[in-house]
Amino acid sequence: MAEGKVDGYDPYGEGGGGVSIVNGDREGRYDHQPNGDPIPLGMSQGKSIAAMSDGPQQRPPEIEHITFGYLPLSALITRTVQETYNSLNEVISSLSETQVTSFDSSTDATNSQNNVQKKTRLLDFAQDQRARYIKILVLSQWSRQAEATSRVIDLRIWLDGQRRLYDDACNWMGELKRIMESERMPNPDLATALDALSSGKAPNLPDLGYLPPQALSPQRMLRVLQGINAQLSIRLRLYATIPPSFGNYSIANGRATFHVTNEFELDVSIADDDPSSQLYFIDFRLCYSPAAAEVPEGRVRADLEGRVNHLLCNDGLEGCYHFLHDFVLSHKINFLRNQAYQMCQGIWSEHLELETVHRSLIMRYWTSKAGGKNWIEIGIRRRKAGWLSRPHQEKDVPCLGIRWFRAGKEMKEVPMLIDESELSAEAILKQVISAHTNLIFASTAAQLKEGKLYAQKRLKLKHSRAPSGTIDSRVSLQLTRSLSCTIIQEAVSGRISLLPPSILNHRAEREINSLESPEKDLAPRIAQLRAIASCEETEQAGLCYGWEIDNTVRLSQESLRNHFNSDTLRAVFFRQPSWDLRWLLAFTASLAGDFWWIVEFDTRASTKDQLIPTGPSIQTAFRIPISDVARTPRELSFLDLARIERIAAGLISQFVDSKQLSIENIPHKFVPTIPGRSKSDFPTLYIHLPKHRAQKMLRPQDPTSTPWASQVLRLSFMGVDKTRLYARHLVVARPGSTALRSYLLDSMKRDFITFDPTSSAFAFRLSRPVGQSSIPVIIDRLARVQSLMDCVMTLRNLQLKGHELSLGHLDFTYAIEPQEFRAKVFFTGGEPLRLSLSPGNPHLRIQDHLAQLLRKPNGFGYVVRFLGLTLPLMRALATIETRNLNERVAILPRSAEWYNIRYHRPLKRFDIRLRRRRDNFMWFVQETSLPGGGDEPNQRVEDELSRMIKGRGQGWVGCKPGMAATLTGVEYLLDQIDQLFQHETPQELSGNDEKNEHKSRKRKAEDDLVVVLD
Repeated sequence: MAEGKVDGYDPYGEGGGGVSIVNGDREGRYDHQPNGDPIPLGMSQGKSIAAMSDGPQQRPPEIEHITFGYLPLSALITRTVQETYNSLNEVISSLSETQVTSFDSSTDATNSQNNVQKKTRLLDFAQDQRARYIKILVLSQWSRQAEATSRVIDLRIWLDGQRRLYDDACNWMGELKRIMESERMPNPDLATALDALSSGKAPNLPDLGYLPPQALSPQRMLRVLQGINAQLSIRLRLYATIPPSFGNYSIANGRATFHVTNEFELDVSIADDDPSSQLYFIDFRLCYSPAAAEVPEGRVRADLEGRVNHLLCNDGLEGCYHFLHDFVLSHKINFLRNQAYQMCQGIWSEHLELETVHRSLIMRYWTSKAGGKNWIEIGIRRRKAGWLSRPHQEKDVPCLGIRWFRAGKEMKEVPMLIDESELSAEAILKQVISAHTNLIFASTAAQLKEGKLYAQKRLKLKHSRAPSGTIDSRVSLQLTRSLSCTIIQEAVSGRISLLPPSILNHRAEREINSLESPEKDLAPRIAQLRAIASCEETEQAGLCYGWEIDNTVRLSQESLRNHFNSDTLRAVFFRQPSWDLRWLLAFTASLAGDFWWIVEFDTRASTKDQLIPTGPSIQTAFRIPISDVARTPRELSFLDLARIERIAAGLISQFVDSKQLSIENIPHKFVPTIPGRSKSDFPTLYIHLPKHRAQKMLRPQDPTSTPWASQVLRLSFMGVDKTRLYARHLVVARPGSTALRSYLLDSMKRDFITFDPTSSAFAFRLSRPVGQSSIPVIIDRLARVQSLMDCVMTLRNLQLKGHELSLGHLDFTYAIEPQEFRAKVFFTGGEPLRLSLSPGNPHLRIQDHLAQLLRKPNGFGYVVRFLGLTLPLMRALATIETRNLNERVAILPRSAEWYNIRYHRPLKRFDIRLRRRRDNFMWFVQETSLPGGGDEPNQRVEDELSRMIKGRGQGWVGCKPGMAATLTGVEYLLDQIDQLFQHETPQELSGNDEKNEHKSRKRKAEDDLVVVLD
C-alpha cells in the first residue's frame, strides 16, 4: 500500500489535491466543506476536518465490535444434552407406568395396543431429539465462519447508524426552517422613514379626516360623572340582581365598587343609559395581605378583564361574583402553598412534608415523631349555615376551610379558623400545633389529677393553656416538695422537653419522645418520673440516717401491686442493720401518695452477707400508719425517719409477738390505748395465759398457795433504746397475794421489777432485737420469777435470810455460827437452777451432788435443807483434811448422804451415811472391810474402836456394828476417830516402816519376774 493511503482511500488524490472516484462516479457523492472542498461520504463533518488536519498517516476509527447477546456454542450444547437427559428420564418413567395387556400363547404380544403406544412414544422422542441435534450440527458448521460473519454484523450495524445520522440532520434542517418562518422581518421602508424623520410628515400615508374630540372641562367632567353615578344607582337598585355577597357596595367617581371582606373589591360602570345594557369591568383589587393590592398590567389583567366582561354580559353580577370568588380562593391556596414551601426550606425542613391534591394543600407536621401521622388539609369547602359570618352571605358559597387529622383521626370537635385578612401558613400551622399541644397537656393534667396527690392539692399542678395561635402551652408540677418540673413541647419538631435539665429528666425525655400516643402514655411516664424522684430523695435520706438499701429485692410491677397498693409505681427497700434479716422497711411511691411499709421476706440466708439463692419472696406487708407524712410529701428529716423507725419497730415487735402467741395457742388481743393516759401510742397486747401454763409459771410449789400474779399479762411497746439496736417492752401483771407483794417489795432489787402503788401491779422491762419475739423471754422471765418465788418461799419457811434477790440469782445465808456461810442460786429460765459457792466454803466438796438435787422438783428446798444438815459433817471433814496434810487420809463423797473416809496408816475405811431414825436425821459411821484383806490390824486402834462402839460420847453413841451421831454430834465423833490415827508409838512407826519396805521389795521382785513378749 502506498504511503498516505488508508484502505484504498487517498484524501488528496493521486495528484495530492482531490478525491478518489470509485467506478468513475463523479456525480457528487460527497459533501462540501465550508470553503467548498468536498468531504467523503460516510464521515461526519467534524471527523473529516480532523482527519485531514492531522495528515494522511492517521487511520480512521475502528468500527465498534458487537458482543452483546452472544452465547458460547458450548453452553448451548451442554443445555441441550441436559434437556435430552431429563426428557429421556421422563419418557422412561412414563413408559414404566403404562401396563401391557396380558396375553396367552395364541396372541402376539408385540402387537398389543399398549406395546405399540410405547414404541410410538419412544420413536417420537428419538425423532424430536434428532431434529434438535441436526440444528446444533448446522450451527457448529456455521460457527467455523463465525469471525467473518461477526465482521459483517458489525459493518451492518455501523451502516445503519450512519443512515440514522443523515436522517436526523435532514429533519433538523427542516424543523429549523419551519421555526424561523415566524421570525422573518419585512424589508424596511426606508423612504417613508426618511420623510418622517426629517420633516415629521409622511405624505404617502392616507389621511382619514377624523375630527379631534373637544376637550372636556372640569365642570363637564363632574356633571358626566354625577350622571353616571345616578344611572348606576338607579340600575343597581331597580334593575340589577345583586347577589348577597355583593350587598356591600358604594358608588362614586362614575363607578360602582363592590366590597367583599377579606377577598376583593370590584369596580364596574356603564357604557350607555339603556338599563338592559351590561356593566363593564373597570378595576379589581385584592383585599388581604400580604398579596398585592392591584393586579398589575399584563396578560393576567387582560384575561381577567375579558373574562369578567363576558360574565357580566351573560350571567350578570352573580356569575361575576362566583368567578372572582373562586379566583381569589385559588389565589389564596397558591399563596399559602408558596409560604409552606418557604417554610420547608427553613427550620421546618426536617419536620414538615407538603402534598398538593387538586386545589387542596396538605401539610404533615412532626414527621420525625413516633406514632401516627398528623396533618392538616387547607382547601375549599362549602359554607354551611354554621360557617356564615355575615347574615347576607349565601349558604352554599365555597370558602377556605381546614381539616385537622391527629394520629390519623379527624378532629371535628376542635374548630380551626383562618385569618383571611392576613394569610400565613406558619400561623395556621402553629394554631393547629397549639391545639394539639393543649390536648396532650390537658389529657396529661386530667390523668395526673386522678391521683390524690394532685387532686387534693398536696402537690402543685398547673396547666397553662396557650391562646390560639401561640405555642406557649406548658404543665408545671411538683414531683416532690423540693423538686419541680415543667413540661413543654417544641412546636417545630413536636419533641417534649422537661425543665430544668437534669439526668433524671433526660432519661425520662428519651422514653417520652418514643411514645406513640402521648395523650394516653405521657401521664403514666410523668407519674413514674415522680415516683423515681421521690424514691431517690428517700434513698439519700435513708442512707444519711444509717439505713442500708437492699438491692437484692427485685419485684415485678405485678408483684408490687399485689403486695402493696394497686397503683404502686416504684418501691425502695431499706434494711436497719440491727433488725432481723427477714424484716425490711419499704417506701412506695404512687399518685395516691408516698407510703411506708413493713415487709417480711421469706429468706433462706443465714447471714447478712449471704445472698439469697432463690430470691426473697414477700410473706407479709402492712402499711405504717403515718398519716401526716403520707398525706403531704415533704423533705424527710432525721426526726421523721426516727419516728418511722420507731413505729416500724413497734409494729414488727407486736406482729411477731402476736404470731408467736398464735403458734403457742395462747389467747391474746390488742386494745387501743387512750390518748394521754399512756406513754405509748401503740395498742396494748393483753395475754391470757392458759390454766395449765399459769399453774407452772405463776403458782409456787405449794399447791395450796395463792398464785403470785394473775393470769392476764399486759405487754406494751415502749420504743427503741438510744443505740437503736433493741426494742423496749413493758410487761405488767397484777400480784395474786398482798403478802407476796410486800415481801417482794422488801426483798427484791428495784432495777428489774417495779411496783405501781396506784394500780397495785408489778412491771418489768424487756429489750429484744427488732424482729425477734419477746414472748419466749417473757415466759423465761416468768419462769425465773416463779423459781425466785419458790426460793423465797423456801427461805421464808426456813427462816433464812436472803441478801440479793433478782430474776437472775438469789444470794442467801444458810449458816451464821461459828462462821457465816452463803450460797448463790442462778436462774436461767427453762434451764435447771445452778448453785454457786464462794471459795473456802466446806460444801464445795459436794457441790456437784447438790447441783443434782437442784434439778429435781423442789430441788432448792432439798439443797437448802441439806446445806443445814451437812454443815457439821462438812466442817469435820474439812478439819480432818487440814490435820492430815501428809495424805494419810482420803475423803470421798459418794452422794450428799453417803461419804467414805480412808486412812492409810493403819489402813482403815469408814462409811458415813445419813439415815432417818424416829423422825430424826442421824449420821451412821461404820467401819467397812477393804478388798484383799488389807494390812495386819493395829491392835491399839482396834481396841479403841471396839471401846467406842460399846461406849458413847458428846452427841454420839455406839451401836453395833458402828456408831450413830446426831447432826451436830457427828463433828465430835469424827474428831475422836481421827485422833486414834494421830497418836502412833515408835514401835508402830518402825513396824510400819519395815512392813512398807517389805512390801516394796516384794513388789520389785514381782516386777523382775515379768517377761516382756516381743
